[in-house]
This record gives sequence, C-alpha cells and structure tokens, in this order.
Amino acid sequence: MVLDKGKLNVLGHIVGETSHSKIRFTSLRPPRVGEYVLVEYPPSSNGDLVLGIVERSNIGNPSLMVEGITPRYVEKAERLNLERNNYMIGQARLLGWVKPLIKDRKLITPNYPPKPGARVYEASPEVLRGIFERSPNEGWIRIGELVNHKGVPVYVNVSSIVSRHLAILAVTGAGKSNTVGVLVDRIVNELDGTVLIVDMHNEYLEIAGPGKTRIVEPKMHPANLSLQEYYNLLRLDPQASKQRMYLRKAYRELFQKGIAQKEPEKFLEKLEELIETYLAKYKGDAKSISDLLNKLSELRERYEGRLLSIDAPTRLEQVIEPGMANIIKLGDVDEEVADVVVSHTLKWLLEERKDYVMSSGGKGYPVPVLVVVEEAHVLIPRNRSTLTKNVAARVAREGRKFGVGLALVSQRPKNIDEDALSQTNNKIILKLVEPNDKRYVQNASETLSEELMDMLSDLNVGEAILLGMMTPIPALVKIDKAKRKTTGSDIMVHLEWRKWREKQGELEAETPDPFDLMN
Repeated sequence: MVLDKGKLNVLGHIVGETSHSKIRFTSLRPPRVGEYVLVEYPPSSNGDLVLGIVERSNIGNPSLMVEGITPRYVEKAERLNLERNNYMIGQARLLGWVKPLIKDRKLITPNYPPKPGARVYEASPEVLRGIFERSPNEGWIRIGELVNHKGVPVYVNVSSIVSRHLAILAVTGAGKSNTVGVLVDRIVNELDGTVLIVDMHNEYLEIAGPGKTRIVEPKMHPANLSLQEYYNLLRLDPQASKQRMYLRKAYRELFQKGIAQKEPEKFLEKLEELIETYLAKYKGDAKSISDLLNKLSELRERYEGRLLSIDAPTRLEQVIEPGMANIIKLGDVDEEVADVVVSHTLKWLLEERKDYVMSSGGKGYPVPVLVVVEEAHVLIPRNRSTLTKNVAARVAREGRKFGVGLALVSQRPKNIDEDALSQTNNKIILKLVEPNDKRYVQNASETLSEELMDMLSDLNVGEAILLGMMTPIPALVKIDKAKRKTTGSDIMVHLEWRKWREKQGELEAETPDPFDLMN
C-alpha cells in the first residue's frame, strides 16, 4: 500500500514539547479516545508517518477559565458567542511506524520525537485495514471491529494466544461469555482448533454448534488419582494429620502390592478394607481411623460410579477430542471437586503434550490445546493454595514449548493469582469499574498505560481493550456477537415473571372445574 498524505484528512497539529512516545495536538474536532491518528515525521527508512492512539481528549475556552467565574458571566459569554474561542486538545501515544506495520506486520516504535507543528492526520480505513485485517490461513480469527473506526475488522493471532496465554476480564454482564463464545467458535470452526473449556456454570453447552461441541462428564478412575487429590476429595486439611497419615499408608501399600495395576476396578474397595484393618492394629487412633472410614464411605456413596468410575476414560482423546470444543461440565459439583477434576485433567494434558513433542509424535496427545478456565479466581486464587493453581503455574511456564495455552476468564481480577495473571501476555479487558481490580490488572500487564486503564470504567457492554502479542497494536474493539447463545447474560426478570403468569393462566384454562364435571 502506497500512502498518499494528500488524501488524508488533517485533524490538527502538534503543540508543546514532544517525546518519542507521546504528543499533544490541537484538533479541528473533539478527538475520540481510542481512535487512531497518523503523525507526520521527517522522512526515514521506515517512512514518514507514525501511528498513534488517542488517550485523552480535552476542550477548553480561555474566556471561561477565569477565577471566580459566575453563572451570569457564563450567560453573557453565551450571548456574545464566545464558544468560537473553544479549543480542542488531544493526547496520543505513539505506537509505531505505519510502513512496517502494513508491509511486514512489524511494530517498530520511533526512537526520536516528531517536530512541534507537525501535522496530525485522521487514520484512514484503508490504513487501518492494512494493519488489522488478516487471513485465517495465517492463523488469525476475527474478534470484532474498531469502536471508533466502523467497518474496520480486528483479527487476533491464535498461535500467540496459545503460546503466550490470555486473560478475559470484566465486571459481570460486560460480555465475557460472549467473548469466549466468539473466540472458541471461530477457533474450532475456522481453524479446526482444539479447545477445552472448564465450564463452572454449564453455560457453554452449544458454543461451537452441532458436531463441533462435546460435553464431557467429569469422570476419573479411582486408581489414577494422586494422594493429594484424595486429600482434597475427602476434605482432609493439613490439620487432620492422623487421617492423612493412615490414608497415605494404605494408598502406598496398595501401590506396592500392585493392586492399582492388577485390580484397578477394586481400588476403592481395597483401600477401604485395608484401612479397616488398622482399627485393630492402631487402637489408640481408632477415632481418627473411624472418621477416615466414614469420609471414605461417604465419598464412595456420593461419587462412585459417577465422578469416580472404573469406566473413566483411559486415553486423553476420550476427554479432549481433537478439532472440537470440549466442555467439562462442572455446574453440578462443588469447588473442591472441580479443583480436583481440572488439576487432574490439566496435569494429564501437559504430560501427554510433553510426551508428543519429546518423542517427535511417537506417543502422547497429537495437537495443541487452548484451555479456557471460567471462574479463574475460584480455581487459581490469589491468597490460598489449590491443586489447579499449582498445575496452572506449570502450564503457564512450560505450556508455550508444548502447545498448551491458558485462557483465564474472571469478573474478579484482583482475586486471581498474580503470577498466573502476569503470565497471560494477551489480555481482553472489557468494562472494569472497581479501582483495585483496575490497578491489579495494570500491575500484571506491561502494556496497559494509565490512560488506557482510565478508559475501562467507561466502556459499553461488549467493548474491550485488546493488548498483547495476539494483536499488532493495542485496540479498542467492539466484540462481535456470538452465533450461539451462552447463559452468561443477565436474566430479564420481568419477562420470566410474565412467562410464568401466562403459563399459569393456560394451566387454569385447561383444568376443568370439578363442579362442572359433577353436573
């Protein structure tokens, strides 16, 4: 693309001191926060235009900036048409030279400032399409369009999302579920990608459409669970030291005898039988052993044959089918069980992907996977330990090398583990209001400036700031509407009441009066 400055609309001129990263400029109209501008530079090997994003917009009037101004003075100024003295000032952050962005998809930031008085142009749709519009054949999917430049589509790079991880953050009702729906649908249907969704509220059951969405009931083989996973399922906290000790003793004894390998289907039964023998051997600890047996009995009664099943998948492909949106349905289990299921699956996936890469495809799971963790603040919390948090830390560090990506989704960013959040180099941030949430997100992000952070409270539903390697430059985007409904949106209460009342009316009309029947 050849840029002809003669065809660009002049927006204003640079005023005041400049730097290599920020400018202030007068404007012929109020600049829109989040819109892009083109800044004139002396010609260089990179061209003579730099792209910037407007971060502040101000309107002033020298006649109305006096001390002790009164309403009568303002009325007089209005009659004298002093509005003609209004001036408009914008502040823009300089992002990079336009020519490399369009030609080679490279973001090269300027290392010297533009001159005061230089022209500032409106960024044309053609220039912005050259930067943002990409091809699915190159691993890009559309996520929406620019808020301030209608008709300019925005694409994100899926390889960067998987290798560098992603966070989707917003207050409740701002559009998180819709954003997940758009991303997963297009990854699966346009790129034949593989996604695993940790669905804490059963809200994504149709996300990629018929034939591309699989519901995975959480099932684990009792003989494949780790000792720590049993601690969690039985709710044996560290203070229950004797119960932990006897469970550990029995667990290890079964593995030493080869029961887990020879008779895996009888693992729980044999575990309970072995612990019962401890009642006679260790009479001084009979109460602790009896409590442990009661908990084990309750666990079997509650979950054996369902969550703990000898029919549980033995191959990872039975849980995560390649080329599909695989939904682990966790809406019917509590948080402790969800923690065990998710950590167990994540650990299995990471080990299988390591095997595949290290064996050059000889064994292991055959394709990269994006793991979407809903309610990330529950499973990967800031101030307490969980099994998922420990495994997620490994995935965040090592997943890049083995094709396991994390997408953390939450409406409570400040409650997510800071290390995990900082490892998500890509972020889709929708509306955030709470100051501590915004500051926490900024501390975990290298590219969220103070000005962009200030914008978060004013975003409309479905609008988001995109940051990170998945996008060529930071972008203010209106996320597309997902094709298929998710249940993350608010309930229209008055409509639900009306539907119930109408249904009751129909039932009353259908029910005959008993006195009529008698007559």
